[in-house]
Amino acid sequence: MLRAKETFRKMYSVAKNYCGGGLAASDALSAVSALGRSLKPSRKASRHVVPCRARSFTQCSLGGGSADQEIVIALGSNVGDRISTFDRALRMMKNSGVNITRHACLYETSPAYVTDQPRFLNSAVRGTTKLEPHELLKKLKEIEKDIGRTDGIRYGPRPIDLDILLYGKSHISTENLTVPHERIHERPFVLAPLVDLLGSSTDDNVEKSWHSLAKCTGGFFESWDKLGGESIIGTEGIKRVLPVGNRLLDWSERTLVMGVLNLTPDSFSDGGKFQEVEAAIAQTKLLISEGADIIDIGAQSTRPLARRLSADEELERLVPVLDAITGIPEMEGKLLSVDTFYAEVAAEAVKRGVHIVNDVSGGQIDPRILEVVAELGVPYVTMHMRGDPSTMQSEQNLLYGDVCKEVASELYKRVRQAELSGIPLWRIVLDPGIGFSKNSKHNLEVIMGLESIRTEIGKMSLGASHVPILLGPSRKRFLGEICNRVNPTERDAATMVVATAGILNGANIVRVHNVKYGVDTAKVSDALSKGRR
Repeated sequence: MLRAKETFRKMYSVAKNYCGGGLAASDALSAVSALGRSLKPSRKASRHVVPCRARSFTQCSLGGGSADQEIVIALGSNVGDRISTFDRALRMMKNSGVNITRHACLYETSPAYVTDQPRFLNSAVRGTTKLEPHELLKKLKEIEKDIGRTDGIRYGPRPIDLDILLYGKSHISTENLTVPHERIHERPFVLAPLVDLLGSSTDDNVEKSWHSLAKCTGGFFESWDKLGGESIIGTEGIKRVLPVGNRLLDWSERTLVMGVLNLTPDSFSDGGKFQEVEAAIAQTKLLISEGADIIDIGAQSTRPLARRLSADEELERLVPVLDAITGIPEMEGKLLSVDTFYAEVAAEAVKRGVHIVNDVSGGQIDPRILEVVAELGVPYVTMHMRGDPSTMQSEQNLLYGDVCKEVASELYKRVRQAELSGIPLWRIVLDPGIGFSKNSKHNLEVIMGLESIRTEIGKMSLGASHVPILLGPSRKRFLGEICNRVNPTERDAATMVVATAGILNGANIVRVHNVKYGVDTAKVSDALSKGRR
């Protein structure tokens, strides 16, 4: 043990120098045939990556000083408003010298050790800091105290728990601090978020050293699998959840259906039908009666070559309808999403009761939307698109080598930008952008390749590969090309075929115009998926 401050300083100095309506059968058959032709064998990522052996570390090999150190900090809470507490803790960490760069998913877990207490929320963040290990520990303890944690029963209820899991390439063992955290290997609620923060391949030197600190030759991946790995996610003991509205959604339980409400005169499918408040309310009630979980309201058309509205013009269309819809009793328990790429529109919509921001540009048209959504604290749907609606179908934007691989890479860049802007991974939903910067062949390959897209993203961040995927194929032009249906409203049969394929390949939310068919499709697809397992 290091008891004397001077001894600690000397050892630290040495260590620092040492380390570094009836469905049309013909349409369905046409779509099935096209999907079948697009099917390719899926690529599976290796579950285990045995890390390269890192250099051995001293018993108290401490980093810190002027160099930035990569760290992982675990978060836990089971008292009070757990989500708000996490948000507050993240802000306080940033203000205390921790630069947060990546987030794990959010997990609701059964209490361990002392079981007679409320369920926990658990997650973790990865970042950098110039704080020395014990300085960092002190800051975290101050944050816990400021949030309201007091001494109590060990492993008992607490408003916040912040633990240093990993610090640089260091193995630390002092009187007050042990890194890696000594009980990582027996705790699914710690290992699951930790593994989220790693890539499935260990090209990163820091990650290699972290795996070398694990008690298994396969690193933390093997430790996680020994506890059950992905097979235990979705059980009563541990669930991935999406905080939205006043609830925590476990999207693995069933596929959610998002109903489309366009307030535009020029949308490709139903433009001009629901611009008036009374018509929009009637359509909303219909979508809800048919089983929609989410109503996605859009006041700006994003069809190819559509004229772009200003934020003020979009709000002029949106606000009257939004105010009316939020007041109807049918909306009780339902979720509202706003389809916009403007920060100003997102802020006003959430102020008026919207729960989710759905951005087809992924922050590329109005980059301010990322910081605004981070402040709003709502889920953010980031979609894959090259260019904007006026350029997305250009010859250059339709050039792909491996469409699934490139969509995964480009989509992950949007995720990284969102995270660096302050949107935690646990509030991000991915949309591969069916019909955006893609031709018919690309769309089919993406629908059948959702698993491979997850796999590719997992090579960069396992956590990002686990977030919900939203699929929006409804009535798109490529279905009309396949089925020879010029009228978009005649493409519902084909829509349900590709929605089924998407769900069976990993989609968690389907965005459709015909909610009645969409709900039935989701139910049958979920049953097929469970039967396949």
